[in-house]
Amino acid sequence: MKIHRFIGGFDLSEKPASTQGGEVEITNPENIKQIKDVLRMEKGDIIILSDGKGKEAKTTIVSISSDKILCEINKIQKQEKIERKVNLYLAILKKENFELAAQKAVECGVSNIIPIITERTIKTGLNISRLEKIILEASEQSGRNIVPTLSPILEFPVALAYGSAAEERIIFHPENDLTLHPLLNKKEGTKNTKSVSIFIGPEGGFTEKEVKLAEDSGYSVSSLGPLTLRGETAAIVATYRAVYGI
Repeated sequence: MKIHRFIGGFDLSEKPASTQGGEVEITNPENIKQIKDVLRMEKGDIIILSDGKGKEAKTTIVSISSDKILCEINKIQKQEKIERKVNLYLAILKKENFELAAQKAVECGVSNIIPIITERTIKTGLNISRLEKIILEASEQSGRNIVPTLSPILEFPVALAYGSAAEERIIFHPENDLTLHPLLNKKEGTKNTKSVSIFIGPEGGFTEKEVKLAEDSGYSVSSLGPLTLRGETAAIVATYRAVYGI
């Protein structure tokens, strides 16, 4: 039976892993509506509450009211283990494609999502509050207890500078003679790499000028294979391969 997970501002900071018998309150109206009216959960049901920063508690519902749900802590779960921090620098895509890419990248294990504006970017705005909700829900659905961050929109040159802080830096360009970066291949990959920045372009891809600027900034230019992928598909595939090296 699936145990439902909720991520919010739950105060678990002062509770060690051995904590049992303490209580946590749920006061967020959306969480209350989901538990009470949508899922129709009752006293005695088990749920997981996470602070979104790596700590979560397996709890039992003690009482439900219109403005508060009280839960008893059964066990504080261990923090989410992140083998490799992946920062996805993704050009803003048309329609809802950026939202889809962000949702699936979270499910694949991304750490940070940074929207970028490139020379061929058509759409330049995003519904930030909607994106943050999508990221939160994707974190809950996929069983994560650390919510990835959504950074402010950056221009491409500025994004390159920020991305340079990672140990590995890759810009994906379909015209790169199908060269696959070693980090994306488990057999050849650098297993000890703790952080990586990956760049995915817009519908028209990066310009040669942008690729050259990335190379001059210390980035590797790589391909994701012989097929031409849509921006959102490339973001999902690249994120998964960067996180797990496969």
